Amino acid sequence: MNSLALNIKSKGPFELNLPKKATDKFHLSALKLTDIPQIVSLLGPTNINSIDIHKNTSSLPNPYTLSDAEWFVNKCIVEYTKTLQCNIWAIRNSNEEFIGCIGLHEILKEKYAVDDDQDKKLFNESYEIGYYISSEYRGLGIVSTAANFICNEIAFKELHLDYIIGMTFVNNEQSHNVLKRCGFKLVKLLKGVIKKGDEKMRDVYLFIKEREVEQTHNILLFALMNLGQIPYQIKQSLVSVSIHY
Repeated sequence: MNSLALNIKSKGPFELNLPKKATDKFHLSALKLTDIPQIVSLLGPTNINSIDIHKNTSSLPNPYTLSDAEWFVNKCIVEYTKTLQCNIWAIRNSNEEFIGCIGLHEILKEKYAVDDDQDKKLFNESYEIGYYISSEYRGLGIVSTAANFICNEIAFKELHLDYIIGMTFVNNEQSHNVLKRCGFKLVKLLKGVIKKGDEKMRDVYLFIKEREVEQTHNILLFALMNLGQIPYQIKQSLVSVSIHY
């Protein structure tokens, strides 16, 4: 991340305060070499549950191999040690096991086939958050809590960003619910803007969340959203949140 240099203190660990129904403890922390086998186990073709993760993400290699995991983890470690930046965190259980991942990324504009000039401008100034988690840990509020933490404590408080944009595939209801629980509002449908592998172009929903500021500003943004408009002309750093890496 060139324009959003994240301080090394953002490596964590960060404890996640989950709803009462969760009896185990979970936290976020930096990637490490010992995560590699667990990542392959989670995302590799031998895990039938990885199909759902790959279906709802856009950038994870599929099939996912040991080489993919080694490249990913080593890339993260290099960033931690040489640039003192951390923009990717492992989601861990109380045994320090890797069970998922979450991170902030600059949007890869070539990933999206958008024709609207305002959409192009938005993507040109945006960052996105990607996340996935093992199927056995879903329904506990882990991803919602992690995403809310990254938005509020990292994107808003540490980076002083004003807006967060969220994009999810239209059939990914779990991600829609994650964003809504984090305070996002549905703005519009973007038709045929992204392609994964040999698939046809897919639709995504665009959500928006703003950092809490003056109440009058909140009311204005809400009104603009209801009119189907996004305040692109406000030249402030934007972040985009989505289910896909």
